[in-house]
Amino acid sequence: MSTDRAEGTVAGTETHGDRGIRPVRFNHVAFRVRDVDRSLAFYEGVLGFREAFRVYRPDGKLGLIYVQFGADQFVELFEGGDGERQRDPLPNGTGYLHFCITVEDLDAALETLRRKGLQLGEPRTGTSGARIYFIEDPDGNKIELAEMNADSQTRQAAAKRRWLEEQGE
Repeated sequence: MSTDRAEGTVAGTETHGDRGIRPVRFNHVAFRVRDVDRSLAFYEGVLGFREAFRVYRPDGKLGLIYVQFGADQFVELFEGGDGERQRDPLPNGTGYLHFCITVEDLDAALETLRRKGLQLGEPRTGTSGARIYFIEDPDGNKIELAEMNADSQTRQAAAKRRWLEEQGE
């Protein structure tokens, strides 16, 4: 795929009325971590995710661990992050910012995390209208916790999509 910077378009992305690849679902986000045991302890012990499986390299060394948080949703932990952490994008830069998990009750989720030793402030309303709070894993990867309340544009968009699918539109 090539980019035509003068026109601001990406060649091969014209849809001509099609819906692209469908159906799709989010499956995983992957991190190379400094200490896989410490990261696994955080995702399992603090967030309540569970180890789904491990993949080993041909030499028998651990390659990665899949940590599950939904029916088919995972955080992939790659061992071997010995270098410096990637810098966050500049305020106007591009790059990874965070991943988000939804919670039914943000206040209850934050209280659970406080009991597990995290020092937390107060949630806020995000740009989409959801109540949100950001935490970081042991390697500084940002995780947004979001309560999709009735004012959340994300929740409203999901409800509209479900309704249209049910109506066959």
